[in-house]
Amino acid sequence: MLRITEKKEGEKTKVLYLEGKLCRDYVKELQIEITKGIDTGEKLILDFAKVIFLDDAAARMIKSLKDSRLSLRNCSLFIRTALKIEEKNKGEKI
Repeated sequence: MLRITEKKEGEKTKVLYLEGKLCRDYVKELQIEITKGIDTGEKLILDFAKVIFLDDAAARMIKSLKDSRLSLRNCSLFIRTALKIEEKNKGEKI
């Protein structure tokens, strides 16, 4: 199960707090939420603090979303490895 909680951070930034397992079954749902945020012109942050699992399908989808308004936050070593994010970029743009 994946829970997505949306909160505003300032006037032009939206944070999507992700909780649970991010796998193939929930990729479409997350992609819709990300696209909605980007289409409105807001900066979008994905917070992975409570993600306990990320499968290949979800990792591919997230890596494919290269946008200057999208960044990641609170990525564990597991998430960074799955997304191939270097330590120096932890919590930064993808």
